[in-house]
Amino acid sequence: MKRIRFKRLLIAGSFLLMLQARAEAIGTLQTESSIYGSVHDSDAVNLIPNGDFSKGMTGVIPEGWQAEAKRSSLSPHFSKIVEGGQGRLLIEGNGRPDAVGYIQTKMSLLLGKTYLFSVHFRISASINPQRNLLFECAGPDNLDGIFTYTKAADGWVDGKAKIFFPGTGTGKAAIRILFRFSDTGRVTIGNISLAPTTPVLPRWVRVACTSGIPTLVEIPAIANKAAADKTDLLLLPEYMNGENNYETLGGPSCTLMSQLAREYHMYVAGGILRRVDSLDRIYNTVVLYDRNGEFAGMYDKIHPYSPEVNESGITPGNKTLVLQTDFGKVGFMTCYDSWFTDVAELVALKGAELILFPNAGYYRSLMPARATDNNVRILASSLYVKDGIWDTGGRDVLNPDSDSSSFMQAGQTFKEVKSIQIGKMNLLIASLDLNFSPSPHYNGGTMSSSPAGRRNRRDQLYYPDHDIIREKERWWTE
Repeated sequence: MKRIRFKRLLIAGSFLLMLQARAEAIGTLQTESSIYGSVHDSDAVNLIPNGDFSKGMTGVIPEGWQAEAKRSSLSPHFSKIVEGGQGRLLIEGNGRPDAVGYIQTKMSLLLGKTYLFSVHFRISASINPQRNLLFECAGPDNLDGIFTYTKAADGWVDGKAKIFFPGTGTGKAAIRILFRFSDTGRVTIGNISLAPTTPVLPRWVRVACTSGIPTLVEIPAIANKAAADKTDLLLLPEYMNGENNYETLGGPSCTLMSQLAREYHMYVAGGILRRVDSLDRIYNTVVLYDRNGEFAGMYDKIHPYSPEVNESGITPGNKTLVLQTDFGKVGFMTCYDSWFTDVAELVALKGAELILFPNAGYYRSLMPARATDNNVRILASSLYVKDGIWDTGGRDVLNPDSDSSSFMQAGQTFKEVKSIQIGKMNLLIASLDLNFSPSPHYNGGTMSSSPAGRRNRRDQLYYPDHDIIREKERWWTE
């Protein structure tokens, strides 16, 4: 009898636990439903009240929105209009080139969730969305926004970003549409939306670089060791076959890289002195081969070291390169390029997530600046200086806590770092998350962080680029 009674108590207890779990689940669904509407149809959910601007009178600010400007003399004009039976938000400059102001609305959301923040708008010819517009989502512990745009049909523009709000329970968020630095520009907002979506998952890539002076005979052992550690990309140094061996793309270095890439099914890159017989020219070139051993692309060094040009007759390159691989976009700079800001900046603006940096020697202390200025990762292989890998916050994976002035967003940008001695060579390997790109100064959100290469975080009226070019061309002193 006691065994039967005990068994019944177990069954009853299990049933009560099941009911409790079900009640908690229903409570969670009810909480989500009260905020989202139908949580099973998130594509149709827009948490932003009047995000389609259908409510309110024409000629005035749409219902549920409020205009803000620190100084009223700078405020743009915000009003609802109707086009083709659809409500729109019209924003116009007020005649001042330093105009700045925003319109905002607020709503509740669940914390610990990821949201798709999107906007659909049209602009007049004088408007550059990256310069004149900001779309901000300000919530608990995160001030984020939209940083990338694509052209849609009929002159419309789409912007999207996934935003995560940490924490538990519910919180308040503010949506802000900022207009600035245009005296006569016009922007028509069709709709703006914030809806639950899937989280951003890590996108890990395993990369390897070297230090030391290799020979073509020694490189296969390095590639074998990298491949054994499941490396996706191996970078060899500048002058991988010596500083006096000129060769073509069909020469021994390229043939070896192609063979190793195919054998180990990984990307392989390295620097050669490339001979072009038809032009009687020599270039300092980085060549990349894909996982099948096929030629993927090459970059000719834009800033050769002065003795390379003056004494060795190296011809400078005339274009940067960004290549799409199966794990992400890579750009290139070589050795002396790193002393200048332009190559790293341009390849980053073109979308590079990782810069391959073969060199003979380099100043390691420059690398945090090159990485953080441009929000890229850097992979450095060197003949005479220690190898190195830096994340977008400028952290050396071998010594990530060396700079106490870094205040990065919490999270893992790299993992599984290994430094392996192979004869006289060193092999440095690490995994990098290409989907997590924090800047060194987070300040509570991307919109308040250091600019880190983002086009629409350049809050300026004056762009010195043209004056810099003019000063570079000026040969006389004043």
